Amino acid sequence: MELYSFDTSISRHPIVEPRIGEDEVNEDKIDQSAFSDSDSSDPVLPSQFNRPAEGDTCTLADGLTRGSCRRDTNCLSLKTIPQKDWKTCSLDKNSSIVCCIDTKPDGVQDVRGGFRYKSDQMCASFPEMPATGNHILNGIEADLEDFPYLGALALLDNYTSTVSYRCGANLISDRFMLTAAHCLFGKQAIHVRMGTLSLTDNPDEDAPVIIGVERVFFHRNYTRRPITRNDIALIKLNRTVVEDFLIPVCLYTEQNDPLPTVPLTIAGWGGNDSASLMSSSLMKASVTTYERDECNSLLAKKIVRLSNDQLCALGRSEFNDGLRNDTCVGDSGGPLELSIGRRKYIVGLTSTGIVCGNEFPSIYTRISQFIDWIESIVWP
Repeated sequence: MELYSFDTSISRHPIVEPRIGEDEVNEDKIDQSAFSDSDSSDPVLPSQFNRPAEGDTCTLADGLTRGSCRRDTNCLSLKTIPQKDWKTCSLDKNSSIVCCIDTKPDGVQDVRGGFRYKSDQMCASFPEMPATGNHILNGIEADLEDFPYLGALALLDNYTSTVSYRCGANLISDRFMLTAAHCLFGKQAIHVRMGTLSLTDNPDEDAPVIIGVERVFFHRNYTRRPITRNDIALIKLNRTVVEDFLIPVCLYTEQNDPLPTVPLTIAGWGGNDSASLMSSSLMKASVTTYERDECNSLLAKKIVRLSNDQLCALGRSEFNDGLRNDTCVGDSGGPLELSIGRRKYIVGLTSTGIVCGNEFPSIYTRISQFIDWIESIVWP
């Protein structure tokens, strides 16, 4: 089962299609004002006494790249470098202590007590996510605990005066959510529906948490045509999220994308074929990234090329049936998620693509390119 849908009644760009159905809108309608732990007491094995311990400085196997020793369950860079380049600092009874890259892109060392970004510091303060099952091969219905940060975004169309759920939004703090900018173009964000899998009230589920929207922040360099760029926006909620079952997702701050061997998860309420309406329940599926050269080679067939603020991913065909796990219209703003232990990181936002569920990877907004912008608004 693919995780995608098209709304064939809505006109779209002839080559690259956003993952939300969008009417043709007046470019002037946009509101320009919107731009703008670990326990160190674990016993060390006898053979490890003379080896670097957690928190010590280290050098990767290449002998050049500096880092610090961290638990493997708390090291994002392991997902971005080949296993042959890993270096183990020491071992304890529960996990490996590995050499983890700890410099900012410009080479500046950590200045926040071991955290490169405020985002990393906040991530460490978030509650751990509930334990969930293994990555899935085909699109299936999600469980409630799978995405405690994901909500459905209710949008008022400025031209039809109708309200509908057409996009996802991701809780990244107790007051802010992250989504795709094109979701909000020509539309007004009314509220976010959270704490439920369904888009309609279901007697078998707890009542949804409905939180209003106070303000929207578009990235100042967001463009729609000729091709989508900087497709990211922040939503400020009209109250603080206090429900303990709603947990923010961490931001992926590594400058290197996860390797194509690393399973990622996509989720959304889009339908499961090109003629479907929105799915009545949240769906999830597994995908992997593509190397940029491979992705650009595929996209070149449609005269499309990735920019630095984008990455691409697609489910590999598990059964050679030509069908791929993918996002599509209706899934916009939803997460491209990486799980490490009990932490979940949002690597990308569902943004755009060519045709859903076939050989062409979908394009996601690359979160790591926008950390400074996000922090300037969420954690100034």
